[in-house]
Amino acid sequence: MAGLFLKPQLTVFDGRRCLAWLIVPWLAFGWVQLRLPTRSLAEAPSKVETERWRNQTLASIATKIRETKSDAERLEYSARQSWLRRWKPGQMPLAPADAPDESGLVEEPWLQKLERPESVATDAWQAMIDLQDRLLASDTDDDRKDNLRATIELASQLEATLAAHLPADSQSLTTPTSWALAFTRYRLGRALAYRELPEVRERWPIADPDQYQAQLVAAFERLTEQTKGDRHEFILLQDRMFRRSGKKGRALELLEANRHSIEPKWYLKKRRDLLQELGWDPPYREAAQRYLQAGYDDES
Repeated sequence: MAGLFLKPQLTVFDGRRCLAWLIVPWLAFGWVQLRLPTRSLAEAPSKVETERWRNQTLASIATKIRETKSDAERLEYSARQSWLRRWKPGQMPLAPADAPDESGLVEEPWLQKLERPESVATDAWQAMIDLQDRLLASDTDDDRKDNLRATIELASQLEATLAAHLPADSQSLTTPTSWALAFTRYRLGRALAYRELPEVRERWPIADPDQYQAQLVAAFERLTEQTKGDRHEFILLQDRMFRRSGKKGRALELLEANRHSIEPKWYLKKRRDLLQELGWDPPYREAAQRYLQAGYDDES
């Protein structure tokens, strides 16, 4: 026990002779007591400010919902309101552990593995197979941005060929070839949408924005007319179309509603990016943290 105490020494403190080993612990205790409240106050404003921001933003959205005369704007603001009401600061989830759940998804059919339809000539069918093989080789996760020219050309050719030889497939999802057509339209729309990415525009500028806009919208409309609405397989293109048209709240809610069907990286990245585009800094920072926490970065 003796080792726990300093040898008492006489010293002068405030004009009086005192035992130093009694004074030093008292001073240390007093210093800790003074510092603890300061540390707590330093942490409190972050939570307080975040909650204040959330309440102010929700109040602003509620005002816009009341004042708008546009149904489209009301849908957009309501989507933003819904997401922000659910958000609990500091408790933003990672991607679902079971994502992507592919149990209800249809895989893209490979034409070379399908039986040739009787209405399609052998040489025409082989041409479709060759086009799809080249398209799949071009439009890969690793090389997608670099191969956009080839992907757009190949997807356009394959879509036109499939639609011409199998017209009944153009407006349905009842056969494997109709699904092949839908996936081709999805690949075309996605490739066109990628052209708006800054790094792509730098290499391949959009010379005629109006023509590009018409081309992208038409490709997306052909897909949605065929699929008759939301399909999990193509949800990221619909999300992109919401996002580029300023409907970022609806894009965010669509992303959340389909998070179990989306690859975790894309769900976390798109959630982060949408929150940043909305200008919602507190949830954006948390989403960015979750993206990194999951082991992803924008270079991978």
